[in-house]
Amino acid sequence: MATRRKQIIDGLVVELGQTLDVESSNVYKHFKFMDELNDFPAICLIPGTEMREQLGANRRLGTIEVSLRGYVFDENNIDTAEILAQNVESKVDSFSANVAAKANGVSDARVISFRTDEGLFQPYGIADLDVQILYDLDEDV
Repeated sequence: MATRRKQIIDGLVVELGQTLDVESSNVYKHFKFMDELNDFPAICLIPGTEMREQLGANRRLGTIEVSLRGYVFDENNIDTAEILAQNVESKVDSFSANVAAKANGVSDARVISFRTDEGLFQPYGIADLDVQILYDLDEDV
């Protein structure tokens, strides 16, 4: 059986695969460099550390930090990375309302930081987002 952390990350991958701009096959659960990609836009997830907090009354919360990197290619529009990042941010914000996320105890998902290359790599673009996911560790959610 998969761990709750893995189920949450898999759910986030599915949610990001439903972003208007990104094909589901272009969402990766590991880091890729720009030269490794052939199809754009693409999103890479890098799950980070998990922190746990004991609240009392036998309730425990977990927080997963996830780094997201989006890659785009557009010769005509310098703001394509910004648009992708905004679309991803809206998907992350709605992730906690997702039925699969609720089943895994996710109570909150939010973007902590939001950065783009601001046209530095034109015609390519890079968007970096740091995401924090809060979930209940108890099995009887």
